Amino acid sequence: MAVFHMYGDESGKLHRDDYMSFCGYVGHVSAWQGFAVTWSNLQLKWQVPAIHMGRIMSPDRKDDKWKEIKAAWGDSWETKRDLMLGEFSLLIRNAPIVSVGAIVDSAHFRQVAEADADFKKLYRDPIFMALHTFIFRGIDATEVIDKVSPIGIVIDEDEEWSPKLYEHFINLRKNLDDQISKTHSETEKKSIARFRERVHAISFANDVSYPGIQAADMIAYEARKIMVARMANPEATSALYDDLTFLRSNQPRFYTPEVIDELQGSLKEAIANGTFKF
Repeated sequence: MAVFHMYGDESGKLHRDDYMSFCGYVGHVSAWQGFAVTWSNLQLKWQVPAIHMGRIMSPDRKDDKWKEIKAAWGDSWETKRDLMLGEFSLLIRNAPIVSVGAIVDSAHFRQVAEADADFKKLYRDPIFMALHTFIFRGIDATEVIDKVSPIGIVIDEDEEWSPKLYEHFINLRKNLDDQISKTHSETEKKSIARFRERVHAISFANDVSYPGIQAADMIAYEARKIMVARMANPEATSALYDDLTFLRSNQPRFYTPEVIDELQGSLKEAIANGTFKF
């Protein structure tokens, strides 16, 4: 039985959007129990379905409950929407959980991957780059208090990505020791070992039944929006983002063009000096 739970969700797609994120939260199982009850009570108070930021911020794109709510709230829609999101984000800020994950400049990732076959082979897609950060930052966060207890990961179910992500998880677990020794640095080997030792459960679930996934959707959406804003203003933030990241104490990692170029340079150097090979 997992002692810590991580809930994650993505925002944005490689071939559609210039930025994508994979973010969420990690916390002790006891924290999630109380969190889920309060979250559901807030849904009851506001009479709203599962929180989904894409639908809330663009309710007219689909005929569903959020479009009905916008119509029912009328001229008060934006005021009530912001108050509602503020109550959910305040719950997250006050909860003993930690935000983890990453946002990737997908447009720049595509440019680099198209020009560098080795980079494309290693990193494949921004979602895997962000996913790795989500996992290992989540493990890091728990080790402040516990370096041995099992972790369970729950991710929002997605018809396109769930099978690919599950396959990726299995490959991380099944990597043969001799293969790891030939293709990974000492730091990477330790990270994979920690993943094997700590992550005992991986599952995909409908966000309707999991408040943790709905919270992950909020940080994935807002962090992606903030990364876009920070391309013009490095200090950009929002009240919602500050709540979701505990006053920016636990911000997701931003894979900017500079960071991606640095990763490409490190890979080229490692291949050239023989410390990395496929």
